[in-house]
Amino acid sequence: MATTLPDAHQHAAGTPSGLSEAEAVKRLRRAGRPARPATSRSYASIVRANVFTVFNAILAAFGALTLIFGEWRDALFLGIILANSGIGIYQEGRAKRALDRLALLVAPHARVVRDGIEREAPVADLVAGDLVRLRAGDQVVADGTLLDAVELRLDESILTGESEPASRRAGEEVRSGSFAVEGGGAYEVHAVCADSFAARITGQARTFRHPRSPLERAVNRLLYSLVGLVLVLGGVLIWSLYHRDVPIHEAVATSSAGVVSLVPEGLIVLISLTYAAAAVRMARRGILAQQLNAIESLASVEVICVDKTGTLTESSLRVASLITAEGVGGAEMERILARVAASVSAPNATIEAIAAAYPAQAEPVAAEVPFSSRRRWSGIEIGGETFLLGAPERFALDGLAAQASAHQQEGRRVLALARSPAPLPSETDTPPTASEPVGIVVIAERLRPNIEATVAFLLSEGVELKVLSGDAPATVASIARDVGIPVAAAIDGSRLPESAEELAQLAAEATVIGRISPEGKQAIVQSLHDSGRYVAMLGDGVNDVPALKASRLAIAQGSGSQMARSVSDLVLLSGDFAAVPALVGEGRRALRNLQRVAKLYVTKSAFAAFLILTIGLSSDAYPLLPRHLTLTAALTIGIPT
Repeated sequence: MATTLPDAHQHAAGTPSGLSEAEAVKRLRRAGRPARPATSRSYASIVRANVFTVFNAILAAFGALTLIFGEWRDALFLGIILANSGIGIYQEGRAKRALDRLALLVAPHARVVRDGIEREAPVADLVAGDLVRLRAGDQVVADGTLLDAVELRLDESILTGESEPASRRAGEEVRSGSFAVEGGGAYEVHAVCADSFAARITGQARTFRHPRSPLERAVNRLLYSLVGLVLVLGGVLIWSLYHRDVPIHEAVATSSAGVVSLVPEGLIVLISLTYAAAAVRMARRGILAQQLNAIESLASVEVICVDKTGTLTESSLRVASLITAEGVGGAEMERILARVAASVSAPNATIEAIAAAYPAQAEPVAAEVPFSSRRRWSGIEIGGETFLLGAPERFALDGLAAQASAHQQEGRRVLALARSPAPLPSETDTPPTASEPVGIVVIAERLRPNIEATVAFLLSEGVELKVLSGDAPATVASIARDVGIPVAAAIDGSRLPESAEELAQLAAEATVIGRISPEGKQAIVQSLHDSGRYVAMLGDGVNDVPALKASRLAIAQGSGSQMARSVSDLVLLSGDFAAVPALVGEGRRALRNLQRVAKLYVTKSAFAAFLILTIGLSSDAYPLLPRHLTLTAALTIGIPT
């Protein structure tokens, strides 16, 4: 019953074995080599975010006036701009280089056939019309049409969120980003890189956004208030200097001394240093901050939206429970499962889960029928006995049928175990009819380590968790309950309301939404944001990118797609959701420290205003120059804090 792929196939253009090397080079030259996809923030984005700020604009304006009309020594405060911007650029640049190295390590290659010879080639070398072969474990690196498929099953979770592998046959479309988990095939490339389905999903999401954290927004509000105060007090001071006929260079120095002292420049540098120190500590735990404010921002999060596959669960499976048939003991069923799982010649993910739960030594196999999605059952003869394992519908289960159906409705994967006195059939897809049930095996996705403790911590801190997944609602709900997320009802995301009010109500009340599209995830996150909630999104797939962009804080798994990592504020290199509590603790510690010392800088600004309103408006000369105030503030407040 085994089938193999042919060594040659008929290409659409009439070539028997894919394109020729010369034709491929010609097409690549005509189309142009595709641009390298973003693996992280660009350096231009990092520089813009750290240089073009309200604080820098205020100091730069007064610095320019001082350099033009005054002495360069009075422009010492411009060093604050360099320090503040340099800290952010350096730390975020380190994160960028780390992500670029990660992307280089995991860059996929294709098994392309040219001139009838199969060889590995970088994705950037593929062109439309190329023939690419797939084997179990290979990534689909371009969109195309299957020309050959032998029991091919693809994991498309990174595109759709659906954890169950999908069967694909010749003539069907395959999309870049999916993985072959079973079987093999060959497809003709239609679209690569920027023209692929994954690139179309992300759309404008390629650009990195720069959301400000709550503390930064509060500081900016303070700065805007101080700008208003600067205009008023600066105008009063200039009027006083004008009526005293003070020379222009002295007037500029005096005005700068009074006005610049109103700006809490040390507070901004302190914030940058605090963020940088937190980023270094988190980097040691395998968490990269693409924006330094992200760690503090997480401390303010009210809602975290997560994907199921890859976040709450791992790619592997686990045995959730066993239900034995009448007259069969639990130990007996476990012993049979252990023998079968250990002896199967080509174990799939389900068999591996059973083998992990019930280990045993392999036995000699007399005959075997491997599992296929078409047959939906498998069989093996060991020790003179025949055992069958497959979908419950393929066997007569008697009283177990109702229980199997109930578990399936809850979103679990259910397998029936039976034994038969008859040998395995050699040329039929129907299991032996003379079989008796042993029991059913309830399979679930394996939960990530410490996920229950992580969920419990977040809920205890008042953070809501919402699961947005492309998987079936019942499956998502069962996993959510397993990890401790309250589930009132599982919502079908394929029918989201169009009304903004109804969508806002649904987004606020629902904790589990399945069968949701990338656009649906984005709509839910945007609705929560519009209602005033501080929303974080954690995802790993291309299908999560629109929602990541819509969130106030985007967190990506290091094991996820390159696009998800490139647009996220935080990247969990270990891919472990259990790292989030440490992030929350780090962010809250930084926020508490900054809130304490911020009062000192506000006090300094109030003192500067007092000096302007008293000495500055008197007939006496203003006693301080900008250099005096810069050094005094640095020694008394800046360095100590």
